[in-house]
Amino acid sequence: MGLRNWLFGGSKAQVPKAADTEAPNGKSDDSIFGDIIDIPSRNFIGLSAKSPNRRFSIAWCDGGPNQSRAGRYILLDRGKIVAEGKMARPNDGKVTDNGVFILNDWGDSESLSGVFAAFRPDGSTIVVRKFSANLYNNGLSADGTRAVCQTANAPGGDGNLLTAFDLIHGNELGAWRPESGWARSYEFSEDGNTIRLIYPERGGFLYSVDGKFIDRMKWLAAGLACGDLRTVETLLAETDNAPPYPLVQQLLEALKVALSAPVNNSPNARARILRFRGICFEAIAESRAALEAYDEALALDPKIGVKRKADRLRKVVL
Repeated sequence: MGLRNWLFGGSKAQVPKAADTEAPNGKSDDSIFGDIIDIPSRNFIGLSAKSPNRRFSIAWCDGGPNQSRAGRYILLDRGKIVAEGKMARPNDGKVTDNGVFILNDWGDSESLSGVFAAFRPDGSTIVVRKFSANLYNNGLSADGTRAVCQTANAPGGDGNLLTAFDLIHGNELGAWRPESGWARSYEFSEDGNTIRLIYPERGGFLYSVDGKFIDRMKWLAAGLACGDLRTVETLLAETDNAPPYPLVQQLLEALKVALSAPVNNSPNARARILRFRGICFEAIAESRAALEAYDEALALDPKIGVKRKADRLRKVVL
């Protein structure tokens, strides 16, 4: 199957073509638009992304997991090719208004691997970072001075790792596993010292470039508001299952939201919620309510891990 068929599923869709040089009038070839760029003289067709001012386009052609094609990338400035190179599996291209661009190389299909790379407008390399994990996504600051990449799950040290880069000096600023999980996108502060991780359902949350979770309390509050069980479990663990009264009230409200969520309709999920409710009630000496929650949890899942708690409370309540 040719690259055109691979990209378009065998359809005969019309593909915009990019010029190899600027148009005679000094304006760009306006055929560069959308997500696909076709450059016949280079025998190149691939996905692309534009800079915010639409001056630059970075296009890439993934060589495929078995390298059945030549993996390549091309940078265009107003439709003119200004840089190009080879990369096994280029993906997730981004480019700034000044032509700095980044790519994720997805690596081969035989092992967990990936390479993040950043380039100057002339195609010279700013930084390259290899990972023993697949790459999930990346981000680039508007001025081209900062970038990040996020890895996916993997055993060992590189799994779930968010790595920040200084593209002025070509070095790594920090690498950490965000407590808030994989973000959809990233925003960078003007001074380059913080990164906002963006989540469609919860909003944005700040980290410093060395991994400090600046907006942790905001993240936890957002988790409680939407009934996130991982947030509840985190707060219970951090208080040794003995949360203070004000926190118990917040946790119980969160668990009420969780009980009404369709995603928690399974017996195991509901038993988990009821176990957390029992812990909360027990923390404020509401023994009867705690026992009822534990008994309901055990009825749904006998292995939920609260039988001893229920037996002990039964002796107190009855």
